[in-house]
Amino acid sequence: AVLGLPYDHSLDMWSVGCCLYELYTGKILFPGGTNNGMLWLHMELKGPFPKKMLRKGAFTTQHFDQDLNFHATDENLMMKKAVNKLCMNVKPKGVGAKISSFAGEDPKMLSSFKDLLEKIFVLDPQKRLTVSQALSHPFITGK
Repeated sequence: AVLGLPYDHSLDMWSVGCCLYELYTGKILFPGGTNNGMLWLHMELKGPFPKKMLRKGAFTTQHFDQDLNFHATDENLMMKKAVNKLCMNVKPKGVGAKISSFAGEDPKMLSSFKDLLEKIFVLDPQKRLTVSQALSHPFITGK
């Protein structure tokens, strides 16, 4: 993926979360145009990546310094060059803050949906909701 970590089912769960969010809202959750932009959007939603995870990434050094601080790269079209800025202390918003309810919607179901997405969008793949856990989640089972 973006950091150069091995693929497994946890990446598929992240993709399912993106699809569920987009089906519900009609909006793209991570509309980043570059890998660097995608990483920034992930951290904006969920906070900083675990350092243990970053140390394993093949492409970490393209986006983080030796202290594992993120460097956001913006393409400055006026100057025709990349502008690099250090980003520290990212405050996560959480996916629930990005979802608003529709008229007549069941608040319990919406709360359950937000909970499912929060458990899917965990930056550390080892702590992310598994497929079997997702299948027994109240949003999926309706309980």
